[in-house]
Amino acid sequence: MIKAVPYFNFANALEVLNFYEEKFGAEIVSKTMGDDEMFKDLPEEFKMPEDVAKRFVMNAEFKLLGQTFMISSTMGEREVNNEGVNVCFTFDGSNDIEVKVATEFFDRAVAAGSEVTMPLGPTEWSKLYGMFKDPYGISWMINAC
Repeated sequence: MIKAVPYFNFANALEVLNFYEEKFGAEIVSKTMGDDEMFKDLPEEFKMPEDVAKRFVMNAEFKLLGQTFMISSTMGEREVNNEGVNVCFTFDGSNDIEVKVATEFFDRAVAAGSEVTMPLGPTEWSKLYGMFKDPYGISWMINAC
C-alpha cells in the first residue's frame, strides 16, 4: 500500500517533537539524532559539532490521532517558514467517541498556546470544524464529515 506521510522540517525539530509529545499527546515511534552511533565513523568533514548533533533530529516518526507524521531538523538549523502548511484531521461527526477525541485534541492544543484561527463549532460544511496554528507555524484543522 502506498500512502502519503506529512514530513515537517524545523530548525529546532527536537523542541517541536517534544512539544507535540508533551502538549498534543503525540507518540514518538522512532527518532534518530545527529549523535547516533551509526554516524561515528563518518569522515570528520561530515560530522557536526557535538552540541549540535545532540539536538539535531536526522529523522523521526510520530503518531498523532492515529496518523503518521515525520520530522527532521534543517541543515545548519536554518529557519523555515511553515506558513501555508496545513494538516486536516477528518472524522465521523456522528461518532461520539471520534467527536470527543477531536474536541479534546483541539482544546489541548489551545491550552498549549496554539492560536485559534477558527473556533471549534458547526459550519455550513461540517457538524464540527475548528482550526488553530501551533507555536511552530503549522495549521491544524479538525473536520467532521
